[in-house]
Amino acid sequence: HLKEEIFIAQPLGYVQRGEEEKVYKLKKALYGLKQAPRAWYSRIDSFFLKTGFRRCPYEHALYVKEDKYGKFLIVSL
Repeated sequence: HLKEEIFIAQPLGYVQRGEEEKVYKLKKALYGLKQAPRAWYSRIDSFFLKTGFRRCPYEHALYVKEDKYGKFLIVSL
């Protein structure tokens, strides 16, 4: 999901006659879009934090979760 409004030109082969100057507004990030990694990280980060993981303050791609028995689950992206 994107926080910014992003528009792209109609891809070749999908241009509609009489509407060649129209563009598409993206609702989700596309592979290769420069905002895609940030959108992906934002979504996965909120999922991990919502499910009880803690983000490492020194390595932002490392998440740790401890259960009631003292066992750790470590996820590195």
